Amino acid sequence: MAKESKHIDRDLLQKLKVGDRKAFQIIFDAYSERLFHFAYSYLKDSNDTEEIVQDVFLRLWEIRNEVDEEKSFKSFLYKMTVNRVFNHLKHQIVRQKYESHLMNLNASFSETPEEELHRKELNAKVQELLIRLPEQKRKIFIMSKLNGYSNTEISEKLGLSVRTVENQVYRATKFLKEHLKDDYLFVMAFCLCFF
Repeated sequence: MAKESKHIDRDLLQKLKVGDRKAFQIIFDAYSERLFHFAYSYLKDSNDTEEIVQDVFLRLWEIRNEVDEEKSFKSFLYKMTVNRVFNHLKHQIVRQKYESHLMNLNASFSETPEEELHRKELNAKVQELLIRLPEQKRKIFIMSKLNGYSNTEISEKLGLSVRTVENQVYRATKFLKEHLKDDYLFVMAFCLCFF
């Protein structure tokens, strides 16, 4: 990764805004290493950091026509990076609490053979129902209910409107409720922990 240039000029940003891939590559080369070191200082994990940086540049490409040439481009990129680092850390904390809760639950909870069979049957049924959902709807539902992303975060990650995300979550939830009936609340109470 090349060192960050001191200045990304307006001409380069204008080229980026109209989809010039060479301009995008120049910007990537100028900023990616700095953003990597910045994000790594918080995450301490190379793979997660690399994913964050790639996500920042993917999002930059998606919203390139919204870049404000009058404002600091460097600050814009760093703000995008900070937001993604914060979201990643927030999800890590939620995941750790969830895993800790499951471990405590498993330690204090023993299933009867009938309960274990019911849980396994439900697991198979939920997986079958999720597979029947259209790919995008399934992805949005899992991001929302299993991974704990907010509708706004999902809309940013997938480049969709918040309203579209809300609609897809609602429709997927309705579909599962209709097919799981009384078992739906049981499944959701355990946050789809069958997976």
